[in-house]
Amino acid sequence: MKNPLEQLVLSWREWRRQQTLHGVFPFKDASMQVHRVILPSRIHTKIATKKLEIETDITQINESTWQVRLIKNDLSFFWPSKPDHNLYFSIEQEFSIKNPHHYTSAPIHLSKNSTIIDVGACEGLFAFRTLSQGLAKRVICFEPSEKMASLLKHGAEVNGLSSFIEIEQSGVGNKNGKARMRVGDNPDAGYMEFLPDGATHSDAITTTTIDHYCREKEIELDQNDLIKADAEGADLDVLIGAEDQIRRNSPQIAITTYHVDYHAERMIDWLRKINPEYKIRLKGLSFWTTFPRPVLIQASTL
Repeated sequence: MKNPLEQLVLSWREWRRQQTLHGVFPFKDASMQVHRVILPSRIHTKIATKKLEIETDITQINESTWQVRLIKNDLSFFWPSKPDHNLYFSIEQEFSIKNPHHYTSAPIHLSKNSTIIDVGACEGLFAFRTLSQGLAKRVICFEPSEKMASLLKHGAEVNGLSSFIEIEQSGVGNKNGKARMRVGDNPDAGYMEFLPDGATHSDAITTTTIDHYCREKEIELDQNDLIKADAEGADLDVLIGAEDQIRRNSPQIAITTYHVDYHAERMIDWLRKINPEYKIRLKGLSFWTTFPRPVLIQASTL
Protein backbone atom coordinates (compact mmCIF):
# COMPACT_ATOMS: atom_id res chain seq x y z
CA MET A 1 0.00 0.00 0.00
CA LYS A 2 1.24 3.47 -0.87
CA ASN A 3 2.35 5.83 1.86
CA PRO A 4 1.08 9.24 0.63
CA LEU A 5 3.76 11.22 2.47
CA GLU A 6 6.54 8.99 1.12
CA GLN A 7 5.17 9.26 -2.42
CA LEU A 8 4.93 13.04 -2.09
CA VAL A 9 8.58 13.24 -0.99
CA LEU A 10 9.71 10.92 -3.82
CA SER A 11 7.75 12.97 -6.37
CA TRP A 12 9.22 16.24 -5.08
CA ARG A 13 12.75 14.84 -5.23
CA GLU A 14 12.32 13.56 -8.78
CA TRP A 15 10.89 16.89 -9.94
CA ARG A 16 13.80 18.81 -8.40
CA ARG A 17 16.32 16.33 -9.78
CA GLN A 18 15.03 16.72 -13.32
CA GLN A 19 14.95 20.50 -13.04
CA THR A 20 18.53 20.56 -11.79
CA LEU A 21 19.74 18.27 -14.59
CA HIS A 22 18.29 20.09 -17.59
CA GLY A 23 15.89 22.85 -16.53
CA VAL A 24 12.91 21.34 -18.35
CA PHE A 25 10.10 20.38 -15.99
CA PRO A 26 7.82 23.20 -14.81
CA PHE A 27 5.92 22.44 -11.62
CA LYS A 28 2.63 22.58 -13.53
CA ASP A 29 3.75 19.80 -15.86
CA ALA A 30 5.36 17.75 -13.10
CA SER A 31 2.20 17.84 -11.01
CA MET A 32 -0.18 16.66 -13.74
CA GLN A 33 -2.42 14.05 -12.07
CA VAL A 34 0.00 13.85 -9.15
CA HIS A 35 -2.92 12.74 -6.98
CA ARG A 36 -2.63 9.36 -8.66
CA VAL A 37 1.02 9.14 -7.65
CA ILE A 38 0.37 10.12 -4.05
CA LEU A 39 -2.97 8.57 -3.16
CA PRO A 40 -3.49 4.84 -2.50
CA SER A 41 -4.09 2.91 -5.71
CA ARG A 42 -7.45 1.56 -4.50
CA ILE A 43 -8.92 5.06 -4.91
CA HIS A 44 -8.12 5.61 -8.57
CA THR A 45 -8.66 1.89 -9.30
CA LYS A 46 -12.24 2.19 -8.08
CA ILE A 47 -12.84 5.35 -10.12
CA ALA A 48 -11.26 3.89 -13.26
CA THR A 49 -13.34 0.70 -12.98
CA LYS A 50 -16.55 2.72 -12.77
CA LYS A 51 -15.63 4.97 -15.68
CA LEU A 52 -14.72 1.98 -17.84
CA GLU A 53 -18.22 0.58 -17.23
CA ILE A 54 -19.88 3.90 -18.10
CA GLU A 55 -17.81 4.97 -21.11
CA THR A 56 -17.41 1.67 -22.96
CA ASP A 57 -19.45 -1.13 -24.43
CA ILE A 58 -17.42 -4.35 -24.07
CA THR A 59 -18.18 -7.61 -25.89
CA GLN A 60 -16.25 -10.85 -25.60
CA ILE A 61 -15.55 -12.13 -29.12
CA ASN A 62 -13.86 -15.40 -28.20
CA GLU A 63 -11.75 -16.91 -25.41
CA SER A 64 -8.90 -14.46 -25.95
CA THR A 65 -10.40 -11.37 -27.57
CA TRP A 66 -12.67 -8.57 -26.37
CA GLN A 67 -14.10 -5.77 -28.49
CA VAL A 68 -14.15 -2.42 -26.72
CA ARG A 69 -16.36 0.32 -28.16
CA LEU A 70 -15.89 3.86 -26.92
CA ILE A 71 -19.44 5.15 -26.72
CA LYS A 72 -18.73 8.89 -26.82
CA ASN A 73 -16.05 8.73 -29.51
CA ASP A 74 -17.64 5.99 -31.64
CA LEU A 75 -14.37 4.09 -32.03
CA SER A 76 -13.70 0.42 -31.41
CA PHE A 77 -10.59 -1.61 -30.69
CA PHE A 78 -9.81 -5.20 -29.80
CA TRP A 79 -8.08 -6.34 -26.61
CA PRO A 80 -6.35 -9.69 -25.89
CA SER A 81 -7.42 -10.10 -22.25
CA LYS A 82 -10.42 -9.31 -20.08
CA PRO A 83 -10.52 -5.50 -19.77
CA ASP A 84 -9.96 -4.09 -16.28
CA HIS A 85 -9.34 -0.70 -14.69
CA ASN A 86 -5.85 -0.45 -16.22
CA LEU A 87 -7.38 -0.32 -19.68
CA TYR A 88 -9.27 2.80 -18.70
CA PHE A 89 -6.01 4.67 -18.15
CA SER A 90 -4.90 3.70 -21.69
CA ILE A 91 -8.16 5.05 -23.06
CA GLU A 92 -8.02 8.23 -20.99
CA GLN A 93 -4.51 9.09 -22.16
CA GLU A 94 -5.77 9.29 -25.73
CA PHE A 95 -8.66 11.62 -25.10
CA SER A 96 -7.73 13.77 -22.10
CA ILE A 97 -5.25 16.58 -22.54
CA LYS A 98 -4.92 16.59 -18.74
CA ASN A 99 -3.32 13.15 -18.84
CA PRO A 100 0.50 13.47 -19.01
CA HIS A 101 0.59 10.44 -21.31
CA HIS A 102 -1.43 12.33 -23.96
CA TYR A 103 0.85 12.43 -27.00
CA THR A 104 -0.62 15.26 -29.06
CA SER A 105 -0.92 18.16 -26.61
CA ALA A 106 1.25 21.27 -27.06
CA PRO A 107 3.93 21.69 -28.34
CA ILE A 108 2.78 19.00 -30.80
CA HIS A 109 0.82 20.45 -33.72
CA LEU A 110 -0.54 18.02 -36.31
CA SER A 111 -2.83 18.41 -39.31
CA LYS A 112 -4.68 16.32 -41.86
CA ASN A 113 -1.46 16.30 -43.92
CA SER A 114 0.77 14.86 -41.20
CA THR A 115 2.45 11.46 -41.30
CA ILE A 116 2.82 9.66 -37.97
CA ILE A 117 5.26 6.87 -37.19
CA ASP A 118 3.70 4.98 -34.29
CA VAL A 119 6.23 2.76 -32.51
CA GLY A 120 4.58 0.30 -30.15
CA ALA A 121 1.16 0.73 -31.72
CA CYS A 122 -0.38 -2.03 -29.58
CA GLU A 123 -4.17 -2.21 -30.15
CA GLY A 124 -4.09 0.87 -32.42
CA LEU A 125 -6.21 3.29 -30.40
CA PHE A 126 -3.70 6.12 -30.86
CA ALA A 127 -3.78 5.62 -34.64
CA PHE A 128 -7.56 5.40 -34.71
CA ARG A 129 -7.93 8.51 -32.58
CA THR A 130 -5.53 10.73 -34.52
CA LEU A 131 -7.01 9.74 -37.88
CA SER A 132 -10.60 10.20 -36.71
CA GLN A 133 -9.71 13.66 -35.35
CA GLY A 134 -8.07 14.73 -38.62
CA LEU A 135 -4.57 14.88 -37.14
CA ALA A 136 -2.89 12.76 -39.83
CA LYS A 137 -3.20 11.56 -43.39
CA ARG A 138 -1.57 8.23 -42.55
CA VAL A 139 -0.15 6.35 -39.58
CA ILE A 140 2.66 3.82 -39.96
CA CYS A 141 2.20 1.40 -37.05
CA PHE A 142 5.08 -0.70 -35.77
CA GLU A 143 3.88 -3.56 -33.59
CA PRO A 144 6.15 -6.60 -33.06
CA SER A 145 3.50 -8.85 -31.49
CA GLU A 146 1.72 -11.00 -34.06
CA LYS A 147 -1.37 -11.11 -31.86
CA MET A 148 -1.54 -7.35 -31.35
CA ALA A 149 -0.78 -6.62 -35.01
CA SER A 150 -3.72 -8.85 -35.94
CA LEU A 151 -6.04 -7.07 -33.49
CA LEU A 152 -4.81 -3.69 -34.77
CA LYS A 153 -5.64 -4.74 -38.34
CA HIS A 154 -9.10 -5.86 -37.27
CA GLY A 155 -9.67 -2.57 -35.45
CA ALA A 156 -8.62 -0.56 -38.50
CA GLU A 157 -11.15 -2.48 -40.60
CA VAL A 158 -14.01 -2.02 -38.10
CA ASN A 159 -13.32 1.73 -37.88
CA GLY A 160 -13.07 2.11 -41.65
CA LEU A 161 -9.45 3.31 -41.45
CA SER A 162 -7.54 0.51 -43.19
CA SER A 163 -6.56 2.65 -46.17
CA PHE A 164 -4.85 5.18 -43.87
CA ILE A 165 -2.92 2.72 -41.69
CA GLU A 166 0.19 0.73 -42.57
CA ILE A 167 1.09 -2.09 -40.18
CA GLU A 168 4.69 -3.26 -39.83
CA GLN A 169 5.10 -6.32 -37.61
CA SER A 170 8.52 -5.28 -36.37
CA GLY A 171 10.31 -3.86 -33.40
CA VAL A 172 12.11 -0.51 -33.65
CA GLY A 173 15.47 0.29 -32.08
CA ASN A 174 18.95 1.57 -32.86
CA LYS A 175 19.92 -1.19 -35.30
CA ASN A 176 18.50 -3.77 -37.67
CA GLY A 177 18.49 -7.40 -36.65
CA LYS A 178 16.71 -9.73 -34.26
CA ALA A 179 15.73 -9.12 -30.64
CA ARG A 180 13.63 -10.44 -27.81
CA MET A 181 11.16 -8.38 -25.85
CA ARG A 182 11.86 -9.14 -22.19
CA VAL A 183 9.07 -8.46 -19.75
CA GLY A 184 8.79 -8.54 -15.97
CA ASP A 185 6.25 -8.30 -13.19
CA ASN A 186 6.38 -4.49 -13.12
CA PRO A 187 5.48 -2.09 -15.95
CA ASP A 188 9.03 -0.71 -15.77
CA ALA A 189 10.73 -4.08 -16.18
CA GLY A 190 10.49 -4.55 -19.95
CA TYR A 191 13.27 -4.02 -22.45
CA MET A 192 14.47 -5.12 -25.88
CA GLU A 193 17.37 -7.56 -25.85
CA PHE A 194 19.21 -7.69 -29.17
CA LEU A 195 20.44 -11.13 -30.23
CA PRO A 196 23.99 -11.67 -31.56
CA ASP A 197 24.29 -11.79 -35.34
CA GLY A 198 23.14 -15.17 -36.59
CA ALA A 199 21.54 -16.17 -33.28
CA THR A 200 17.95 -17.36 -33.21
CA HIS A 201 15.30 -17.74 -30.55
CA SER A 202 11.72 -18.99 -30.60
CA ASP A 203 10.31 -15.60 -29.59
CA ALA A 204 12.72 -13.42 -31.60
CA ILE A 205 11.31 -10.43 -33.45
CA THR A 206 12.66 -8.53 -36.43
CA THR A 207 13.93 -5.03 -35.60
CA THR A 208 14.62 -2.01 -37.74
CA THR A 209 15.51 1.65 -37.27
CA ILE A 210 13.36 4.57 -38.32
CA ASP A 211 16.20 5.88 -40.48
CA HIS A 212 16.58 2.54 -42.27
CA TYR A 213 12.83 2.20 -42.77
CA CYS A 214 12.52 5.73 -44.14
CA ARG A 215 15.39 5.20 -46.59
CA GLU A 216 13.91 1.89 -47.73
CA LYS A 217 10.42 3.38 -48.21
CA GLU A 218 11.74 6.73 -49.54
CA ILE A 219 10.09 8.68 -46.74
CA GLU A 220 11.24 12.13 -45.70
CA LEU A 221 9.60 13.28 -42.50
CA ASP A 222 9.26 17.00 -41.82
CA GLN A 223 8.27 19.41 -39.04
CA ASN A 224 4.59 18.62 -39.49
CA ASP A 225 5.10 14.89 -38.96
CA LEU A 226 5.42 12.95 -35.71
CA ILE A 227 7.48 10.13 -34.26
CA LYS A 228 5.44 8.67 -31.40
CA ALA A 229 6.86 5.84 -29.30
CA ASP A 230 6.03 3.71 -26.30
CA ALA A 231 8.71 1.08 -26.77
CA GLU A 232 8.79 -0.80 -23.47
CA GLY A 233 12.29 0.29 -22.50
CA ALA A 234 13.74 0.66 -26.01
CA ASP A 235 12.57 4.28 -26.22
CA LEU A 236 16.04 5.86 -26.22
CA ASP A 237 17.14 3.38 -28.89
CA VAL A 238 14.19 4.46 -31.04
CA LEU A 239 15.47 8.05 -30.97
CA ILE A 240 19.06 7.03 -31.71
CA GLY A 241 17.83 4.98 -34.67
CA ALA A 242 16.07 8.08 -36.06
CA GLU A 243 19.08 10.40 -35.77
CA ASP A 244 19.29 11.24 -39.48
CA GLN A 245 15.61 12.18 -39.76
CA ILE A 246 15.76 14.15 -36.50
CA ARG A 247 18.95 15.98 -37.43
CA ARG A 248 17.91 16.92 -40.98
CA ASN A 249 14.13 17.15 -40.90
CA SER A 250 13.08 17.99 -37.31
CA PRO A 251 9.97 15.79 -37.06
CA GLN A 252 7.91 16.28 -33.93
CA ILE A 253 8.52 13.75 -31.17
CA ALA A 254 6.38 12.28 -28.39
CA ILE A 255 8.06 9.43 -26.53
CA THR A 256 7.65 7.74 -23.17
CA THR A 257 10.34 8.17 -20.53
CA TYR A 258 9.07 6.14 -17.58
CA HIS A 259 10.43 2.68 -18.45
CA VAL A 260 14.03 3.38 -17.39
CA ASP A 261 15.35 5.58 -14.57
CA TYR A 262 17.72 7.72 -16.64
CA HIS A 263 15.78 7.95 -19.90
CA ALA A 264 14.30 11.43 -19.46
CA GLU A 265 17.61 13.19 -18.91
CA ARG A 266 19.44 11.09 -21.51
CA MET A 267 16.81 11.84 -24.16
CA ILE A 268 16.83 15.56 -23.44
CA ASP A 269 20.63 15.75 -23.58
CA TRP A 270 20.68 13.74 -26.81
CA LEU A 271 17.99 15.84 -28.50
CA ARG A 272 19.71 19.10 -27.57
CA LYS A 273 22.94 17.80 -29.05
CA ILE A 274 21.42 16.46 -32.28
CA ASN A 275 18.97 19.30 -32.93
CA PRO A 276 19.17 22.35 -30.65
CA GLU A 277 16.13 23.93 -32.34
CA TYR A 278 13.69 21.65 -30.54
CA LYS A 279 11.35 23.08 -27.90
CA ILE A 280 11.07 20.32 -25.30
CA ARG A 281 8.32 19.54 -22.81
CA LEU A 282 8.55 16.92 -20.05
CA LYS A 283 5.23 15.86 -18.50
CA GLY A 284 3.91 14.06 -15.46
CA LEU A 285 5.16 11.47 -12.98
CA SER A 286 4.26 7.80 -13.27
CA PHE A 287 2.12 6.18 -10.58
CA TRP A 288 2.40 2.62 -11.91
CA THR A 289 6.19 2.19 -11.68
CA THR A 290 8.33 1.30 -8.66
CA PHE A 291 9.31 4.95 -8.19
CA PRO A 292 7.82 8.11 -9.75
CA ARG A 293 9.46 8.93 -13.08
CA PRO A 294 8.70 11.47 -15.82
CA VAL A 295 6.05 10.06 -18.16
CA LEU A 296 6.56 11.69 -21.57
CA ILE A 297 8.84 13.92 -23.60
CA GLN A 298 7.43 16.04 -26.42
CA ALA A 299 9.60 17.99 -28.83
CA SER A 300 8.81 20.28 -31.74
CA THR A 301 10.44 23.08 -33.74
CA LEU A 302 7.12 24.64 -34.81
